[in-house]
Amino acid sequence: MLHPIVLGTAGHIDHGKTSLVRALTGIDTDRLPVEKARGITTELGFARLDLGERRIAVVDVPGHERFVKSMVAGATGLDLVCLVIAADEGVMPQTREHLDICELLGVRRGLIVLTKRDLVDDEWLGLVTADIRTAVAGTFLAEAPIIPVAVRTAPYAGLDDLRAAIATEIDSLPPRHATGVFRLPVDRVFTVKGFGTIVTGTVLGGEVAVGDELTVIPSGLSARVRGVEVHGGAVERAVAGHRAALNLGNLAVEDLARGDLLAHPGRVAPSHILDVELRYLSTAPGPLGPRSKVLVHHGTAQVLATLALVGTQSLAPGGTSLAQLRIDATTPLGALPGDRFIIRGFVATSTHGSTIGGGTVIRVLAPKARKGEAHAATVSALAGAREDQRIALDIKTAAAAGLTVEDLVRRLGTPADALVDRLATLVASGELLSAPPHYLHAASVVDLEAKIAALVGGDGIGREQLRTQLPAALPARAYDAILAGLAARGALVAEADVVRKAAPKPAPMSPLESALLAKLLATRFEPPRPKELPAALGSTEALTDAALKKLVAGKLVTRIKPDLVMHTEVVAELRTKLLAFLDANGTIDAQQWKELTGASRKFTIPIAEYFDAEKLTLRVGDVRRKR
Repeated sequence: MLHPIVLGTAGHIDHGKTSLVRALTGIDTDRLPVEKARGITTELGFARLDLGERRIAVVDVPGHERFVKSMVAGATGLDLVCLVIAADEGVMPQTREHLDICELLGVRRGLIVLTKRDLVDDEWLGLVTADIRTAVAGTFLAEAPIIPVAVRTAPYAGLDDLRAAIATEIDSLPPRHATGVFRLPVDRVFTVKGFGTIVTGTVLGGEVAVGDELTVIPSGLSARVRGVEVHGGAVERAVAGHRAALNLGNLAVEDLARGDLLAHPGRVAPSHILDVELRYLSTAPGPLGPRSKVLVHHGTAQVLATLALVGTQSLAPGGTSLAQLRIDATTPLGALPGDRFIIRGFVATSTHGSTIGGGTVIRVLAPKARKGEAHAATVSALAGAREDQRIALDIKTAAAAGLTVEDLVRRLGTPADALVDRLATLVASGELLSAPPHYLHAASVVDLEAKIAALVGGDGIGREQLRTQLPAALPARAYDAILAGLAARGALVAEADVVRKAAPKPAPMSPLESALLAKLLATRFEPPRPKELPAALGSTEALTDAALKKLVAGKLVTRIKPDLVMHTEVVAELRTKLLAFLDANGTIDAQQWKELTGASRKFTIPIAEYFDAEKLTLRVGDVRRKR
């Protein structure tokens, strides 16, 4: 099946774009009385060109600087452009501006048509051709063929060469991907008697079929598709790349305008803050400051916006930067990552018009950029991310709120069924937590777990009370899943109404640690000195010292003196015996210590001093009594 192609014209006023389209297609795209009277194109015109088995949609754009708004609307969605230049005038201001616009909008294939060939001689034609090559150097048309034609009056010249060149360029075009969500930027609205409201535009993604329900952005109105036409013929559906006409029910002509965008309900979010990558044209009149008022062209829409640079305070002509477009909340754009846009100033330059730059949308529904490096770092990561990384980053940015599949569709423009496998992989890797219908990033989960641990005291806290002290955006099921995860790891106990800390579990012991404990338990009140333990255990001094420190930290071994350690259970047993002895006898002397422990004085003296330090006993002369 041949994939759909949209061919557009571009070029300066009165260079013969409309005459060229009429000669190629037999269709006069000047349809308004003012266009007929003045002999110039002021609005978009549409035609179709048959090349063998292929039928191509043709968009004819106005060339006057005052109608650049219409030109940009027509250039949206082009696969191929014919840059039209009159041989008797050569490169002019709108030639350059239209070339810049096509390049900024991502058009990557085209050819150059040199009209009015019959008005110049061969020498002049050679000079103009050389001038054109200089003008397009470094652009996507640098190697494009230049086809001279004469189409003002019959017989026409050069059209066969032009058709052959167009066919060659089309054959080299990669097919459009029909994936993605359906969007149609409206470029015409009119009514047909007996049918009602008709809109036309280029399908940017996905497909639309008869019977579909659609939403209008930004108005939010709803419509049902009564009929679909492509190339003037009725079809059941239109796909990405088609120039389509939709017959809409439930809407009047006055409910719609150029610049509106049609999409399936819930698939595209109206956005008034966009993170973008900006290319500032080298022909711009001067450096761009941190904040600028600009006209933004996206799809067929033109809106006023504030352009805020991100990560820098100034951008020189010819530079690129991260930036943010802040659009009035009443005129949001139905944009998606990867979309192209144009920005224009309010004063045209003498050689390049009013277009000052453009670029690519990185993130929609963006938070307002704050000072510092964090926002720029996030946007840079999003710009270079693969789709699975992009999904994870978007969910991470949402923090405790998480995102649903529907949220991701609106943010990424990827259909829900295409997200399922990627989300499952991210959940399996541990990067995401699934709490249907929401997904949370592992980093957000760690932050929430730390907050929960800090809030849960020894006596516990009510489950709902704990919930109210966490971010309000945290979904209930995600909260339950996080508690369940902590409970499964033994970090806390989540009962019906109370959440409390779990009893700490002893760390597993190494064979050396177990041997050391056994040695101290066996030698009871006359254990080996710390310096004697390595030889007694057949280990190195470093390993034995590390094991001993771990056991002391874990309160399994008690340090009586720097050079004397005992098993904690032995110390506890002695404490009990000592208290019983003092209760029966009142005091204890050195000989009685020996009888109580069976140990020599070199052990009983430091042991007695240990219990003094513990404030269990008090020395009075040669005896000790209970404090």
